[in-house]
Amino acid sequence: STNKKPITSNDAVVPAAEAEKFPSLGDMVNLKGEAVSIPEFFTRNNRSKDASAKCTLVAISYKDFGAQLLPSWIDPFDMAFRKGVNNEADRYEVVRIIINEGTMVKLLRTFITSGTKKNVPESDHASTLLYYGDAEEFRDILRMHNIYSGYVFLVDGIGRVRWAGSGEGTEEEVHSMIGIAKDLTKRLHKQLPHSQNPRIGKRVQ
Repeated sequence: STNKKPITSNDAVVPAAEAEKFPSLGDMVNLKGEAVSIPEFFTRNNRSKDASAKCTLVAISYKDFGAQLLPSWIDPFDMAFRKGVNNEADRYEVVRIIINEGTMVKLLRTFITSGTKKNVPESDHASTLLYYGDAEEFRDILRMHNIYSGYVFLVDGIGRVRWAGSGEGTEEEVHSMIGIAKDLTKRLHKQLPHSQNPRIGKRVQ
């Protein structure tokens, strides 16, 4: 039994060589009214194109019931990386995605957006993305078959899915997620200061 979890959380990170790019979804809008596309939104501040420069926790819900499960993952991630004394907090981000499917939903777009704004702290408005319309292909790629659940993904600095979870996070699963996020942001090579760079001033033969 998977405890009613549609996706069993990965115990280990998806190796870089096997990791897939997060699927595309355009025509989205954040709670500030700005047009957004993913996965570009996740990597917008990573000019270095270094996979370990950033780690994004992407939290996706379709229904309120699923949305209520997501804090079990988001809150510990925030505590571990984005709150308190952490001078690298800008390397970690939480992006919430709310998907509203169905033809009637488009007509209620303004109502849904204003209701969502009231429930989300203003500091999170820029990183809360809303999508209205059919997202069947997007759902299939990420294996989000139960729209009443919530889904979480760790995305690396170049937009690849490295870990997935769903439902309400258990203590063990959350601990595993935080460990994987730390591994994903380990700096492999520290750049030498310019004064120690052996190439500077060296004559090209």
